[in-house]
Amino acid sequence: MLKHSVRNRDSRTHIYLSLLLVAVTAIPIAGWSVSLTLPGDLALRVRLDDTLTSTDSQVGDPFSATVVDQGEYRNARIYGHISSIQTSGRVKGNTSMMLRFDRLVMPDGRRAPIHAELVELYDAPSGEKVDVEGAIESGGRGRTTAVHTAIGAGAGALLGGIFGGGKGAGIGSIVGGAGGLGTTAFHGRQKITLNSGLEMLVRTAG
Repeated sequence: MLKHSVRNRDSRTHIYLSLLLVAVTAIPIAGWSVSLTLPGDLALRVRLDDTLTSTDSQVGDPFSATVVDQGEYRNARIYGHISSIQTSGRVKGNTSMMLRFDRLVMPDGRRAPIHAELVELYDAPSGEKVDVEGAIESGGRGRTTAVHTAIGAGAGALLGGIFGGGKGAGIGSIVGGAGGLGTTAFHGRQKITLNSGLEMLVRTAG
């Protein structure tokens, strides 16, 4: 009876040791299975999962986007954050926003840090575009506003010249310019709005 008990205990100990060995051996394998290396110069079309704006969002706010390309990265998620927001003046200039991409997570759990820049926005509703440094710029409404101001001043000067000579031209220019500045104040600061569902093109660093 005693020998049988000792034999059972030794058998259980052997099983426990075997399971422990399997677990310890599997740890590096599991760590390797969730790692991923992204190639350089990889272009990915992604769909934004969150809405980002230059007025309601803040630097540091996180966001995610889902890869919509056909291929091995389809449905992977890219996580990032807003790294900067620069607001335009009321009269001229563009509002800009910079997005930083931090990591990519595959549907099966594999993940990798991602160093990428934004290349293009598709069908941005307010005319936002990407500059050469990868920053998002608001539409060109500021330039249009400045043109309206110039036209107002020129038209005022023309009318003043017609009806009052040189002195009238000066007064007309002031009146026309004031009309243009009124248009500028109405437009106000430019705003960037990136709605959830907006598609973008990002490219990994080479």
